[in-house]
Amino acid sequence: MQAISNEPGANEAQLVCTSCKTRKRKCDKALPKCSPCSKKRLKCEYLQPVPNGDSTQTDQPWHSISIVNESQHNSRAIDFPTMLFLDPTILQQSQVELYQTTFHIPGQILGYLGDMDDIRNIASKFFTHVHVWMPFISKKRFYEVYLPSYSKYRPDVTLLFLSLKLLTSSPPRDPQNPQTRLYRAVKHFLVEVEDSTVFSILVLQAGVLLALYELGHGIYPAAFLTIGACARYAYALGIKTKTAASTRRVLTLVEVEERKRVWWALVILDRFVSIGCPGRPFVTEDPTLDDLFPIDDEAWDKGIVRLEDSFTLSAPKASHMSKFALLCQAARLLGQVLHHLSSNSVDSHDAWIQLERTIQSMLAASLDSENPDNDQIAFVYSTLVALHTPWLSPGPGMAIMDAERSNHAREVIQQILHKVKTNLVEQKCFLARDPDDISPWGLFFAYRLCVDHIRSGERASGPDFSEVIKSLKETFVTIDARWNVAGVYLKLLEAQEATSYF
Repeated sequence: MQAISNEPGANEAQLVCTSCKTRKRKCDKALPKCSPCSKKRLKCEYLQPVPNGDSTQTDQPWHSISIVNESQHNSRAIDFPTMLFLDPTILQQSQVELYQTTFHIPGQILGYLGDMDDIRNIASKFFTHVHVWMPFISKKRFYEVYLPSYSKYRPDVTLLFLSLKLLTSSPPRDPQNPQTRLYRAVKHFLVEVEDSTVFSILVLQAGVLLALYELGHGIYPAAFLTIGACARYAYALGIKTKTAASTRRVLTLVEVEERKRVWWALVILDRFVSIGCPGRPFVTEDPTLDDLFPIDDEAWDKGIVRLEDSFTLSAPKASHMSKFALLCQAARLLGQVLHHLSSNSVDSHDAWIQLERTIQSMLAASLDSENPDNDQIAFVYSTLVALHTPWLSPGPGMAIMDAERSNHAREVIQQILHKVKTNLVEQKCFLARDPDDISPWGLFFAYRLCVDHIRSGERASGPDFSEVIKSLKETFVTIDARWNVAGVYLKLLEAQEATSYF
């Protein structure tokens, strides 16, 4: 009688694949690809068992396993990024064969993303909620170029999808910690892709999404450092550089617009990350009058980009500016405010007055718009409050001019409180918004209003505004479900209240 063997057959792997193991699904160990992965169109990878029964390799985290087989790597070959930095003129001559590293995407990463339907749901959530106030990824190219590329397991496309999932995922409530396994996986995978020969704008966009996640959830200093790394990567790609060689030829106006928008997204984050602590130098250069604003957002989403629709900072459109262009203009103003507060020009009364008038003018135009953009208005309010924050609690023995600024700053805070009272408390306009639609731009100015109320008390702000402060705190609680930095601000307010008793 023939004995029944427990050993795997010729067409069967010895271990379950990494994708099924990560997703906790039953794997039939079929070769070359198991049935569950074939059905879900997932990457199927089998780890080789370690001799002598040592199975520790299968328990290693994916980021501790070498992605490239070092024995197959030709150390004498020239990869594209190295040539770009050492001698880019050879690229122009096209007389060299570039070495392409084989990049194996870990099964755990693919397990996080799921199947194509899951990825489409992630994309839909991003373009519905986040893209409307931060549109730096081409919607047309995403669905026509990037999404079909996923079936080929391009690492830069996979990284972009993974970052999209991270940003659109709500942070856990118990325990409340935004530094989840998915967050750590994105951080590790970003480093792996950056260290490879993969060099594309998708990697940069993934980094910007990661930075926005860290900023929105109060993960510091990671947010500050990620923005800096993204700026370096953008310069390496040839974005906003005049003499450096570009990584590749940009062949369409849609690509030109996408590169422009990702740079503006970096400018916005680079300024806003320092709004509460002026003095740190920016990693992105200040926009010049010759720089172009983003084109109309609706045309951008349709993939319609025309040269005649572009306009510079020195000659902005008088009639209509897109929401993103207005946000870019506000970020430029915030950069000027932070420069003013961190330099000797803080003693210049004229510069201070001019900045205040410009911000107030932008705020009035935004509020009087037929369709006001709440996120852009919140950004402008934060910029205005940042300008006046140093004068809300000046030191003893201040000069007459300092006293005038202090009085004016308090008048501005009163005006903002009136607006918040009308919109937030009386009209309850915030309650109609989906928390997933809200940007983190307004949290700074709301926090500063609460701090000023705590420090000055009702004698300065008046008893009528106690209800406003209460509503603002309730708003922090609501937004905390989407952006954990709101919860961080609440804890800071508790600290402010505690110190006010001494």
